[in-house]
Amino acid sequence: MPAPHPFALAAGLLLAAGGCSGASGGGASAGERPKRTVLIDTYDDAAVGKETARDVEAEIGVLDDPALTAYVEGIGRKLLRGVPRRGFSYQFRVVDQSEPNAFALPGGYIFLSRGLLTAANSEDELANVIGHEISHAALRHAAAQQEIARRGGALASPWTRATNLAAYSRDMERTADRNGQRLAAAAGYDPQGMADFLDTLGQLERLSAGRSRPRSFFDTHPGSRERAAVNAARARELRWRRDPSLGDTRASHLRRIDGVAVGERPEAGVFEGSRFVHPALGFQIRFPDGWRTSNTNRAVGAISPRGDAVIHLMADLPPGDPRAAGEAFVEKTRQDAPVRVKDSGPVQIGSIPAWRMSLQGSGRGGSLAALVTFIPFREATWRVTGVSPALSADRYRGRMLSTARSFRPLSVSAARAVRTTRLRVVQARRGETLARLGERTGNAWDPARTAIQNGLLPNHRFAGGESVKIARVESYRSEP
Repeated sequence: MPAPHPFALAAGLLLAAGGCSGASGGGASAGERPKRTVLIDTYDDAAVGKETARDVEAEIGVLDDPALTAYVEGIGRKLLRGVPRRGFSYQFRVVDQSEPNAFALPGGYIFLSRGLLTAANSEDELANVIGHEISHAALRHAAAQQEIARRGGALASPWTRATNLAAYSRDMERTADRNGQRLAAAAGYDPQGMADFLDTLGQLERLSAGRSRPRSFFDTHPGSRERAAVNAARARELRWRRDPSLGDTRASHLRRIDGVAVGERPEAGVFEGSRFVHPALGFQIRFPDGWRTSNTNRAVGAISPRGDAVIHLMADLPPGDPRAAGEAFVEKTRQDAPVRVKDSGPVQIGSIPAWRMSLQGSGRGGSLAALVTFIPFREATWRVTGVSPALSADRYRGRMLSTARSFRPLSVSAARAVRTTRLRVVQARRGETLARLGERTGNAWDPARTAIQNGLLPNHRFAGGESVKIARVESYRSEP
């Protein structure tokens, strides 16, 4: 994985945070021909999809759960029997993202997040969503988005570019809904699952209204109660027969997702307020209070409330002499953009001898200043990079220095104190309300969220014996 220079990466994060997925997103700079995505045939689909899928997997990470991946692939292969003509080989991936999300890239690359799997209440619902994404790929909807690569500009993150590529028109969404339901019905799944799933996601979206969140399903799939109603009406008109081998599709789905993490996974590091801890890699670092944090497979970082500064941590360099690492980094970044070293020298980060550089360069918005600290720790040289416009450098310098100085090894006791929240399936007792069930089982969700996550009404009272999804906070162990 190539190491992007600090200005490009910072600009990319700033663009992604600014919501650059709109139709009027950034274009090419003056005098530069805008890049276009023109998918002429299925070969182009496969090439573009492969490249973008590789970027997405590198940025957000694929979930290392062979059983869950096999489950999704199995449903996908069953649905593909109803696709009349395949111009490419379909690939199914479960990405390590807690928000409900699903999208298809050109060439048949289908992505579903673990958050989407835990939001679904049955295999029927999941099959309809996968069928919807297969339809986008099979109908080559991305080929109709001729200007999509221009949106957000070349510095937007791979995740932003991928979700832009999957941002289809409402007519395309309606077509994918219709064909996805037909694929599900042909495979023996209940086509009502699409309407049920959209209803659940709509309620979750309303519950989360006003909260800061990463891009999710509704950013690329316009949702509405009307759309769910249309799908419900269509489901009643479709002729289908249940595949008896599927059995109880809710029970089988809940068995598959029991134990899946909800929220952040300690294996990838977690934020505790502004403090980021990584029990598996054994370090901690604190970002400025009040800044918006982000944790991807490539970098962890935070962006200022004004959106004009970013601090991120990466480990894309081998361990060794931090000065040599810094000089090599600068030399490499100069291949992409002019960078001037204003200051360079040794520093002490706790008990670790490190190296710091003050750099200056240019971005799309003008002159940028960067403060980069190279910290050798265990099997990597960690790079703490703070970037802001040159005119704001003095304003943010103290917070950038404090962040770098906060890098520390994580003690054994602190690692043991890290907690994780997992989805668990429990059995309801006769006469229990959602509140009583939550108290008995240690449910971290409140009754309102528990109701939505299980497709129930808030005042539901159980008959007894029903399987119910809850969230339980448990101890994390970095080693089995």
